[in-house]
Amino acid sequence: MGRPEDVTRCLEARAAAWFGGEGRRVVADRARLRQANMAIALAVSRWLELADGEDGLARMRAWLDEVEDRAVRRDAAARAGAFRRVRGWLSGCS
Repeated sequence: MGRPEDVTRCLEARAAAWFGGEGRRVVADRARLRQANMAIALAVSRWLELADGEDGLARMRAWLDEVEDRAVRRDAAARAGAFRRVRGWLSGCS
């Protein structure tokens, strides 16, 4: 398992790439892109809150599960997809 500071640097790099153009290349619809962008920003911000706490990775994974489930129930596909994307980044970074 990665150290919290390494996971943070990795997630920041992934988010920077997303906001640096990857997101625009992946999501053509601008309204869906805006929703995905907000979800990604929220998720990375949440990680920054949890990173140094006890069981930060486990708590982050649980939070991602919760917010993705809510997005699915509300039929917010762009947000749900963004939370899944961040979950993948988190797995890759840790």
